[in-house]
Amino acid sequence: MNQRAFKLMSLVALTMAFFSPVSIAANIWATVSKNKVVKNEVFQLRVVVDEKASSDDLDFSALEKDFYVSRPSFGSSINIVNGNRTVRSEWNITLAAQKLGLAKIPAFTIDGNSSKPIAIQVTQDSDEPKVSDLVELRTSLDKTQLYPNESASLKTRLIIKADPRRLQNPQVVPPKVKGLTLTQIGEPNQYQSVLDGVEVTVLDQNYRVTADNSGDYTLHSAAFKGSVIYGNDRVGTTKLVSVDIPAEVFNINVEPKPEGYSGVWLPTSMLSLKQTWTAANGEKITPSTELATKVGDSITREITLDVEGLPQERLPKLNINYPENIRVYAEKPQFSQLESGVTRMTLKQVLIPKQAGSIELPSLDLNWWDSQNKRQNTAHIEGLSLAVEPGENLNNSVPAPQYSAPVETKTITVHDAGFWPYLTALFALLWLITSGLLVRSKAKSSEPKINRELEPNSSSALIDALESEDYFKAQHCASQWLNQVSIDDKNLIEEVKNELDLMQKSYFSSQETGWNATNLLKLIGKVDKMPRSNNRPEEELAQL
Repeated sequence: MNQRAFKLMSLVALTMAFFSPVSIAANIWATVSKNKVVKNEVFQLRVVVDEKASSDDLDFSALEKDFYVSRPSFGSSINIVNGNRTVRSEWNITLAAQKLGLAKIPAFTIDGNSSKPIAIQVTQDSDEPKVSDLVELRTSLDKTQLYPNESASLKTRLIIKADPRRLQNPQVVPPKVKGLTLTQIGEPNQYQSVLDGVEVTVLDQNYRVTADNSGDYTLHSAAFKGSVIYGNDRVGTTKLVSVDIPAEVFNINVEPKPEGYSGVWLPTSMLSLKQTWTAANGEKITPSTELATKVGDSITREITLDVEGLPQERLPKLNINYPENIRVYAEKPQFSQLESGVTRMTLKQVLIPKQAGSIELPSLDLNWWDSQNKRQNTAHIEGLSLAVEPGENLNNSVPAPQYSAPVETKTITVHDAGFWPYLTALFALLWLITSGLLVRSKAKSSEPKINRELEPNSSSALIDALESEDYFKAQHCASQWLNQVSIDDKNLIEEVKNELDLMQKSYFSSQETGWNATNLLKLIGKVDKMPRSNNRPEEELAQL
């Protein structure tokens, strides 16, 4: 019993001895790698506690008043040597002084024990680089006077002259403005370049500033925040240079729409309206001369509108009223953004005369406001005069059957001829029937032969255009094909024309209809298989 009590007391004593260092020692101390530094020079702060602690037991926010403070690095360890157990908790922080003079690292307290404060002497380094030697931000606004709907181009360029890997927490603050529409153009463009013989990293970004209403506005361009790790090889120091480039401010005045302006409101400092005419054979057409053409021949009109300072959604629609004897197939307007900041709209129209005679294709006048010279201008493109002749028709008539001249006969009177007169009449009747069937067979055989020769030549071009999805060419070929064919089934022709109208709406309209050429190809096949009517006029043959 005494032995068991002795063992129990020994165990209690050993336990008390094992935990006694923790209960007795609760020391905390702080040290720095140097206490005399230059501004922005990097040095280390270490805080140690000889007890178990967690990373958030100490608050380092008081250091932010005079220093740049990195994220603390924390570690804890337990050591047992010869039965003695020690515990150690440690914080390591990177600091860089931001103010000249005497900076103070305050005392840190944990469990009632505090470290001693540390004084840091901060001086100015004559070799410290300027912010502009490390990072540069350039901004430009092409105009500060606008009209409603007009736009200005804002360009920003960030030039990083130091090694990009030395940047710490870089942040590009985008531009902002209240009352105007600010739109980013494209994605940022980052590339390497050479500036004053030094390789630099460049980041370009462009914006469009569009005015909606008249008034005075303030635009804040892009800004940059961050820091750069800079090492001085001569003295062996490392600095953390803070970079804070503020935004440049632009004052923008938007003038009201001038009184007395007529037409679609189109303010811009530059506008160009041009056109090209192209015949069906691909040759260019001069609008100053009258063009001789035929019914069914296509004419392509391509109009190009260049406008500076306006986005594509604010460009006007070009409405041209063509005469009723012209079939118009208009392609969807195509937009592109030129490098000079000009917005280009391209409109292509295919025009097909439906009737013979003189036709005047209209010109186009577009009013616009010259924002640079503050006056109204008019852009003009000429129309075109057409002398339309009838289209060529194919001869589908069937040649009339040729009969030989009747043979002169003599009447012989036979008395009591017996059965011979009846036998002769029977042979004559059979000869007449055989001759009539032969002539009819020749007439029928000649008609489909002509159709078979005409069908491939008249519809093959149309079928090829549909299968290759060349709908401009298909419209032209369809017009010629309809002029060539002549069948009695008018309902079938109307079905073909309805399909051609659906094709036009599907390809040239701004709305998708889901049309495809399957049904139209079937209808073309039906027309080709049908016999042609014989009421078409014959072509006059050339004299020998």
